[in-house]
Amino acid sequence: MKNLLTIVCGSALLALSSGGVAQAAVLGTQEFSNAGGSGDIFKDYQLTLTIGLQSDRYPSNAPLFNGLKVTPADVGRTFTVNADTDPNFNQFVSYLTDGNPDGMLLRTGTGSLGRAGGALGASGNLFGGNPDLAGNRIDSISVQINSMNLDSPGTNPNGDGVWTDESFNATVIVEGEPLNQQSAAPVPEPTSTLGVLAFGMFTTGLIRQRQQRSLHK
Repeated sequence: MKNLLTIVCGSALLALSSGGVAQAAVLGTQEFSNAGGSGDIFKDYQLTLTIGLQSDRYPSNAPLFNGLKVTPADVGRTFTVNADTDPNFNQFVSYLTDGNPDGMLLRTGTGSLGRAGGALGASGNLFGGNPDLAGNRIDSISVQINSMNLDSPGTNPNGDGVWTDESFNATVIVEGEPLNQQSAAPVPEPTSTLGVLAFGMFTTGLIRQRQQRSLHK
C-alpha cells in the first residue's frame, strides 16, 4: 500500500513541476544555396556565418562557425553554437536583435587552395518578414546542411582537369524564447494536474478505508 501511495503522489508532483517548463522555440530560419562550378579542386567547404548592415555587400561582423569544415558526408547534420561555445555569439546576437534589417552572409571558403569561396547572402527582412528578432531571447544558432555535392573535375569546361562542380544548400536556424512567452508566468495545465491530484486523493482514501477495515477484522 505504501508503494502505491508513493507512486500516486509522485505522479501528482510531476504534473505540477512539468507544467511550467519553458521549451526552446525556433525563432526564425534562413536558407542559403548555390550551384555552379569553380576553377579549383576541393573536397570540402569551410563555413563562416557573418552579419552586418543591410547596405554591406559582404558583411563580416561577428563571425560564427569560423572555418567549420563540412563535406558531402555531413548532409543531414546540424551544427550549433551558443554563448558558451563561440566567443562571437553575443555580438552576433546584438545585430540580430537591434531592430535593424541587417544582412547575413554564409561564406563557403576552402582550405585546399586557399580559395575565398562563395558568398551566399541574405539581407532585408529576414525570418519571415520581420526586420530582425528584437525582443526575443536567443539561445543558439545552428547551421543545418541540407544538401552538398562537390565533383572534381566534374564537367571540366576548360579541359585541364582543374575544376569542381558544386551545389550546396543549408539553413540557418535561430532558437530561443519568444518575446510573448518571456513575460507570461508559466501556468500548469489545470485539467491534467487537478485530475492527477484528485486521483491521488481518491486512491489515498481507498487505502485508508482498507486499512481501517483490516483493523476492525
